[in-house]
Amino acid sequence: MSALTGRTALITGAAGDIGAAAAAAFARAGAQVVITDRRTDVLETVAAGLRTAGAEVLAYACDQTDPDAVAALFKAVQERFGRLDAAFVNAGYGRYGALIDIPYEQWRRHIDVNLNGGFLMAQGAARLMRDCGEGGAIVMNASTAATDICDMLGAYAASKSGVRMLAKSLASELGVWRIRVNLVLPGVIETAMTKSLIDDPAVRADALRNTPVGRLGKPEDIARMAVFLCSEDAGYVTGAEVLVDGGQTLHGYPRWFSADYATAGAEWTPHSQPKPG
Repeated sequence: MSALTGRTALITGAAGDIGAAAAAAFARAGAQVVITDRRTDVLETVAAGLRTAGAEVLAYACDQTDPDAVAALFKAVQERFGRLDAAFVNAGYGRYGALIDIPYEQWRRHIDVNLNGGFLMAQGAARLMRDCGEGGAIVMNASTAATDICDMLGAYAASKSGVRMLAKSLASELGVWRIRVNLVLPGVIETAMTKSLIDDPAVRADALRNTPVGRLGKPEDIARMAVFLCSEDAGYVTGAEVLVDGGQTLHGYPRWFSADYATAGAEWTPHSQPKPG
């Protein structure tokens, strides 16, 4: 019997690289999967692939920054499956840029999607798990940027730092309902978000030099950890934050960008590139 046979698992951000990999991993583990994302067309493509592989799937388009839409999602889960056992709160938003220049709307988008939306999804999942009376497991996807300075990604880092404390607070409060909550901290993972940087051969080489396992992360690395943390194999694990970064933070946080602090107003450039002058 697979680890999650007979269970129902929710994966948010399922139209993205990590979310799609997680949906497939939860399905392989035997779960009925609920996948959600704002991008309806991509979501349906992911759902079709899962069904072809034999999974039972509910695909439900939802903007997680909208409380009414999130409430409707969990009503649909209740009506379709009658239970929720696991949730991977994965959907996120990230853009590069200096905090001094970032438009407020972009700052707010980071907070709305990553922190507010993450809260709404985790709260909705916890309420359904509580009402079912059989406990459950929630995994929240943060980032190593939640614990370390990440230049030019400050809005993302601030929002993910909030997600980190949210997960720990939920772990403490939800234990009375036998709901476990854990956090994954991915390092440099090859996704659409990182593509613009790691497609640069010099940036990729620099990242590899600072990754002890000798490769960059794949979405499947995060997916497998999420499945494990939601399974009974991790039944005595809650409030944990699990690094999935290939050892990148062992010697400090790998720098994506840097500037010559000795020069007033110096330009921020990819860290692997020679600095002007």
